[in-house]
Amino acid sequence: MKKYISYMLIFIIVFTLIGCTKQKAENVREKDRFDIKVANNIVESYIKNITAEKYNEANDLVSERVKTDVKDIKPNDLKIKGFRTEEMTESSGEGNFRVNVVKSNVNKPETQVIEYRFKVIKDGIDYKIDEIKTSLFREAFQSFDEIRLRKEQDLDTLLITAMEGLPKYAYSKDDNAKMKSQLVPKGNFGVITLNYTGSTIAITTTGEDTYIGILAFDDSMETQGQNKGGGQGGGQQGDGGANGQQDGNQKGKMPKEKPIGKQLLSCDVMQKTTVEDMIFSKDEKTLAIQYQKEGKRSIRVYNIGSGELIKFKFEEEYPLNKVDVILKGFEKDTMKYTVVPKGEQKDVSEYVGNWEMDLKEFKAKKLKG
Repeated sequence: MKKYISYMLIFIIVFTLIGCTKQKAENVREKDRFDIKVANNIVESYIKNITAEKYNEANDLVSERVKTDVKDIKPNDLKIKGFRTEEMTESSGEGNFRVNVVKSNVNKPETQVIEYRFKVIKDGIDYKIDEIKTSLFREAFQSFDEIRLRKEQDLDTLLITAMEGLPKYAYSKDDNAKMKSQLVPKGNFGVITLNYTGSTIAITTTGEDTYIGILAFDDSMETQGQNKGGGQGGGQQGDGGANGQQDGNQKGKMPKEKPIGKQLLSCDVMQKTTVEDMIFSKDEKTLAIQYQKEGKRSIRVYNIGSGELIKFKFEEEYPLNKVDVILKGFEKDTMKYTVVPKGEQKDVSEYVGNWEMDLKEFKAKKLKG
């Protein structure tokens, strides 16, 4: 009996040792295994933190050699509006990411697409961003009465559109029956924003009202116009001084620059309204705007293909005399926004909080917590 018990104890000890060895080996493998999804979460968390200007939290996600002294960061008006991962690869236990980040100026017509390149390493069981490189991909800005485009490091810029190239009239989405078109305001350009590929720009113009349009462009187009008048001048000078003078003016005139804009979709003319912000969804199928009208703040979302409003009407779903609806941004398949009370409002608890809209069915739900 004692011998049997001894054998059993030996068996248990051996089995335990084998189990411990296997667990240690599994822990070693887990330590060495690189999970690209976890690395991607680190990159996205980093961008979300710098978007919210939480620089200390962003510093926690990078390696020691990448850390920044946050005291040296100076604020500016160019704010991150969204980002989209364009490329994600794993090589030799490292993750490499290419992310396009869209920025817009909150105070003047200026927008950029910045290409970020991240290298993520695994330090023990922790993932850290070990390298960050940035480069300008596209930049659009106002110059006099024009919106111009800069490509990467080019010194020359291209004309996207001039104010005179915009339509004279457009319809308001508040005019459901399309009874009367409205004059497009052409006092100034307002908020503008590029999409993630830098091939489409949402623009606003301001005056008494605000115009909203979506303009697709081709930056590979030849933009230099042709001087068609000068070649015929020699045979016409004998017709008289007036014609000769006109022809001489044509000879000295610079060729008109051809805009690279291809197609302009008029979305809306909003009366007595200020558009504060605009953001494209990650799939570039919708455009959300933040606006203020007569003390009320809310959101409108347009279909980029048609320029029509989505079926969910924020003005109808929320009591805008009691709450403000604030746009936060887009995730892959959803749009985030927050509803906040105006002052000491009562009976609005069902509305106040963080919300999420599904971009397929355009149904909204209030998030818990």
